[in-house]
Amino acid sequence: MVVMRFLIAKICKILVVFGFLLIQANHVAASPGDLYFHAQKSYYKLMASDEKQKFRHHWMKTIKMFSKVMDRYPKSNEAYKAEYTTGKLFEGLNAVSKNSKDLDQAMHHYSNVSTNYSFVNLTDDALFRVAEIYLARRKFALASEKYKEVSKKYPEGDQVKKAQEKYKSIKVAAKKRYVNLTSVARPKIPTSKPPKPKTYKKLVIAKPLIKSVKKVARETVKKTPLYRKHAKIKDGFGRGYLFTPRGSRDNQIDSPLIVVDAGHGGKDHGAKSVSGIKEKDVNIKIAKHVKAILVNRYKYSVVMTRKDDTFISLKDRSKISNKRNADLFVSIHANAAKRKSAHGIETYFLGTSHNKQALETAARENRGLVKSVKDDRVQQILASLITTTKINDSSRLASRVQENLCRSSKKVNRNLKNLGVKEGPFYVLHGADMPSILVEVGFLTNQKEAKMLSQPQYIYRLASSIAEGIHKYLLQDKGSSI
Repeated sequence: MVVMRFLIAKICKILVVFGFLLIQANHVAASPGDLYFHAQKSYYKLMASDEKQKFRHHWMKTIKMFSKVMDRYPKSNEAYKAEYTTGKLFEGLNAVSKNSKDLDQAMHHYSNVSTNYSFVNLTDDALFRVAEIYLARRKFALASEKYKEVSKKYPEGDQVKKAQEKYKSIKVAAKKRYVNLTSVARPKIPTSKPPKPKTYKKLVIAKPLIKSVKKVARETVKKTPLYRKHAKIKDGFGRGYLFTPRGSRDNQIDSPLIVVDAGHGGKDHGAKSVSGIKEKDVNIKIAKHVKAILVNRYKYSVVMTRKDDTFISLKDRSKISNKRNADLFVSIHANAAKRKSAHGIETYFLGTSHNKQALETAARENRGLVKSVKDDRVQQILASLITTTKINDSSRLASRVQENLCRSSKKVNRNLKNLGVKEGPFYVLHGADMPSILVEVGFLTNQKEAKMLSQPQYIYRLASSIAEGIHKYLLQDKGSSI
């Protein structure tokens, strides 16, 4: 009996040690990329669910996942992105909880990014967010200092223009307050004799003078920054085609401007199905529907990079969006693969990727710029791409569009595969200065999906889903800047 107890105790100890070693092995085996991938997946699910965002524990679960990346691999490339995203999560949580401590946590993580990772592209974004929080808290001196710091430290960053504008607006507001305070008339001491009532003559203004004043006013209004987005850019090749909702000019100015890019065109046919369906034709059909829905249903302004079968280079597509000072850039494509069985919908935003399928898709879409996936130049291109984009905004936009597309498409195709949101080195997304995504609506090399993509009803369903995803992003995500 004693021997049996001894053996059982020994076995228990061995099992405990073995379990501990197994946990340690898993701990070591998990790479920063793996940890970040799982945290990012949780982030997408949270951002895509309005219901989850109502409860604090969902936010904290995702925050803890990003914290593991920072704790275990503080010097990794994923650590700075995890730190920045944690700041965004706390800022988003504050919008729900209204707890100032959450906003303090957001500032803490943003400050860590701007001080500990001076060599990466999100440092100016983090510093700008700190300034925005100070401004929201009405700490104008501190906000002004941070906006100025963004301009000085990161003159080539994507936040410098906004920071300069905010800095100037704070200075102007402060000057006005000072003038108002110093110009307050001192109260007069009443005299024994009451003052004589003043008589006023009717002021007559000549009509020519009124007309000249009105003319100056009109010219002044035209020069205001509000009209910058709708500067007179002649529509046509290399400039895109502008479509605005019906209504007053003021509504057109206030509405977001979205560039809808129909992939390929002209001599560039893109992918092709066995039955002869060309990708460029599918893309333009979807893009036209997306444009119409955004303009007529949601009252947004839209620029199409092409409205017919015209070839436009990848560089010119992003130039159009920058010239128009657009808010979003959405490129529409149909997929292709060597495996005829490959199927599903996926949405990309700009970034590095080690996923073979993502690299193959990017290589196909970057035709003429990146010759092969194995080319050494790809890594050089990736390094430059990752430093010039709004990664987090683009990923949220991609998440909204992907969720909408899959939910709607599964109603008519139950076997539809959700390939998810992915990062990829797409050149067309590189030059765009605003949040940008590339949507792959299905595989033309798959017989079933090619057939679906030839049906007008399905084409419209896809377009409606993309437009609704864009609307949800602008309505729910963009405002809170999560």
